[in-house]
Amino acid sequence: MPTVPIEISARHCHLSQTDLDILFGKGYALTPTKPLSQRAQYAAREVVEVQTPSSWGLPPHTDFTFGKAPDHNQIRILGPVREHTQVELSWIEPRVLVSGDWKRSAGGLILIGPNGEVKLERGVIVPQRHIHSHTDKARELGLKHGQIVSVKVLDEDQKSSLCPITFHNVIIRIHPTFDWQMHLHTDEGNAAGITGMAKGEIMI
Repeated sequence: MPTVPIEISARHCHLSQTDLDILFGKGYALTPTKPLSQRAQYAAREVVEVQTPSSWGLPPHTDFTFGKAPDHNQIRILGPVREHTQVELSWIEPRVLVSGDWKRSAGGLILIGPNGEVKLERGVIVPQRHIHSHTDKARELGLKHGQIVSVKVLDEDQKSSLCPITFHNVIIRIHPTFDWQMHLHTDEGNAAGITGMAKGEIMI
């Protein structure tokens, strides 16, 4: 059975250029600080504050919180910019969707930057667990875009799982720019006992 590296994806957001301009100023460009596992993608220096309509304007630490201080309600921006703004979370249970499925996503959050605010009518999701695959790799393994597989979490020597967990309903995403990688959100990684990187065995 083929194996795949597993990476945990913490909460973050992608911004459209229109919303980036509103939040940070006209013509603003993100500042890359760390490359991500997928080519040409990066963590930016910039963060945005997250509020809900009912918490917006409340005093600090009485407003919306992810439970961390002092950045208890901030999320990192990932670049480059996208066609639509999207916020990817794990614990507040917005609708579980494939990243990029903007039309069916939820709204209800407010993003606040140094230059303005953006009220999201759509774009808030828990990303469905997925595997990124380059076109050549998918062809080698006989995988199709949108195919659903299961993945068993393995330990480093691939003999036993960190926790006895097999993730079902893992969607395959294929693109010429993708590198071979499985992404889980934080809650899924915690359930499997994953700290840092791990490996999984794909059951097709």
